Amino acid sequence: MTNAIEPQEWLNFLNAFSNRNHGRRARFEVFGPRGSVGEEVQEAKFKSASIDNHTITVKRIDKTETAENVMNDEFQNIRGVAVQYDIDGSEVMLELTDNKGGMTVLHFESRVDGDS
Repeated sequence: MTNAIEPQEWLNFLNAFSNRNHGRRARFEVFGPRGSVGEEVQEAKFKSASIDNHTITVKRIDKTETAENVMNDEFQNIRGVAVQYDIDGSEVMLELTDNKGGMTVLHFESRVDGDS
């Protein structure tokens, strides 16, 4: 089930979402406005999602044997935020839609079966 978040709730939602999902493995999938699709192979651990105006910043941590790299991904001109739930009620995807019709989906590792 997918639930659209009202724009006036984005700030509060993203703060609470970050607290609930901190440390979960996650990867991006991007759907372009003209049908293009791209998907990350490498997962990283979710740190936080924040909003400033219509720009959402997602921070993830990629740990290697020698370093911990923080990855900051910015998504501009966001016009829609939605969340999809797994069968246990946990959040499994965060959908960000921009003003050109493109969508970026942050997939989380399922707490039910481990898939992402």
